[in-house]
This record gives sequence, C-alpha cells and structure tokens, in this order.
Amino acid sequence: METNETQTNYNQPNQSSKKKEYIIMGLLAALLLGSLGYNFYQYQQNKAETELLTIDLQDTEKAKVILQGQLDDLTEEFEASKMDVGIKDSLLSKRDAEIFDKQKEIQNILNKNNVSESELKQAKRMITALNADITRFKQEIAVLKEKNDSLLVVNDTLRYNSFKLGEKAQNEKLKSEATEKKMRSTFSVSNYQIKGLRVRNSGKEVETDKAKRIDKMRVSFDLDPNEYAASGEQEIFIAIYKPDGTLGKFKDASFGQLETWSLGKVDYSDKVSFNYKKGATQNITFDWEDYEFPKGTYKIDLYQNGLKIGQKSVDLR
Repeated sequence: METNETQTNYNQPNQSSKKKEYIIMGLLAALLLGSLGYNFYQYQQNKAETELLTIDLQDTEKAKVILQGQLDDLTEEFEASKMDVGIKDSLLSKRDAEIFDKQKEIQNILNKNNVSESELKQAKRMITALNADITRFKQEIAVLKEKNDSLLVVNDTLRYNSFKLGEKAQNEKLKSEATEKKMRSTFSVSNYQIKGLRVRNSGKEVETDKAKRIDKMRVSFDLDPNEYAASGEQEIFIAIYKPDGTLGKFKDASFGQLETWSLGKVDYSDKVSFNYKKGATQNITFDWEDYEFPKGTYKIDLYQNGLKIGQKSVDLR
C-alpha cells in the first residue's frame, strides 16, 4: 500500500508539468503565427499605399479601375473582420457606421460616368483615410479579443494547423470571388428621404413633422447606376424601427428575417420588389401607413445582398 501511494504521488507532478509544457508550446506557436500574419499584413498595406501613390489621375478611366479595386479590397477586408468578431461593443458599432458612410461616399464618386480628376483625387484621399480607419477598427477588435482565455488561442492555433492548406486555399478563392461579385452588384443609394404626410379630406397630401397629424410616412430614394447589377427583378429589404425600438410593420407586409454579412440575422418590416434596368438610375418610393405615429425618432434601414445600403432617421414632435 505504501509503495502504491508513493508511486501515485510521484506521477502527478510529472503529468501536471507536461500539461503546462503543452500549453506553453501552444502559446509560443500562436505568437509566432501572429507575428508572421502581422508582417504579411504590413507588407500588403505598404503595397496598397505604394499603388495609390503611383496612380495617374489624369487617366481617369484607368484611375477609376484602380481606385475601385482598392475600395473593393478594403470593403472585403472590413466585412471579413466583422464576421470574425462575435463581440457586441458600442465603440465597434460607432466605427462600423462611420466606415459605412465613408465607403458609400467613395462609391458614389466612382459610380459617376464623367468623373473629374479633382473628384478622383478626393476619392484617393478618402480611400487612404478609409484604410487607416479599417486598420484602427481591426486593432480595436484585437484588444477586445485579448480579454478571452489564452487557452482559446492555443485551441484556435491547433485547429488552424489541422486544415489542409490546399482545401483552405480553394475555399478562400471561391469565397473571395463570390464576395467580389456580390459587392459589385450591390446598389448604392442617393436622395434618401423620409417625409411625414397628412392626408386631407380632399385627398391632398401635406408634409408635416407633427406626430399627431401624420397619417403615413413616405420613403423614397434613388438607386445609382450599377453596371454590375443584372437587369430583372430585384428586392430591397426595409427595417423600420419605432421610437420605442420595436419593429414597425406595413399593412399586409411580407416581414421576416434577413441574413446579413456583419450583423447576423436581422428582422425586416417588408421588402420592395421592382424590375431593374441595368445601368439606369431608378427611383423607389413606398408609403408606411400605421394606426398612429407617437412622438420620437424613427429609423429606417435598407438592405440588399445581405449588406446595409441605406440608413436614415426622422424626428416627429
């Protein structure tokens, strides 16, 4: 009995020591991979910045193609970083909205048919700033992730090493091609307006922002020309949020849930179907009628291809 007890007590420290060695080895491997990844990322950043510096803005067509490629790459990088977050944070949400607005402003410039050299210069400056914003966004994500247990890093590293590099490369290629196609075919929106309307007995509609007098809200916006969007039936999903944060619904609406790139599943109030003509500007208008409109702020978001393409709010007093 004494021999067995002594043997058992002797083995336990060895087993504990081995577990610690495995954890340390895993952490060192994770740090090495992180360092390699960071160096590669810095190389890509320097390459992109060098390409931006050498653009001949006088050749507007070629410059548009290069700038569009830079914007597409940054958009894909940004969306991919958000898909991996899994963390809800008010600062990240604010950064998300700021970057979205900047992407839209750049895309509106590049969608112009007769874009000027000065406009391309502006787009170039904004892309440089957007690159910095996305880098900061990714750094803030990294800070939040550091709060997780270090053992998760070890597990992620071991899981990563178990992938077959050939299969992973092929999957990444297919994913990148699908993402690029979807990004290019997604509409950009301009002239986005929300109006409160009072309907008189005569049928005449009068604009007002007084909640107790409103009979309906009219939402209208223009779809900017997009040569990558196919002609035919298209859909845009609308999410309306009342002042209390609940989802507003249209009369006889087709409401449901939409899978998005960065926000997961999002509830929507209705969807608008329309026949799109490739490369044309198209106005979309619809009315939201409710039994009553309480005072407060109403927010209306627009989605297409799993991406938010418009966001606007209106205050009723």
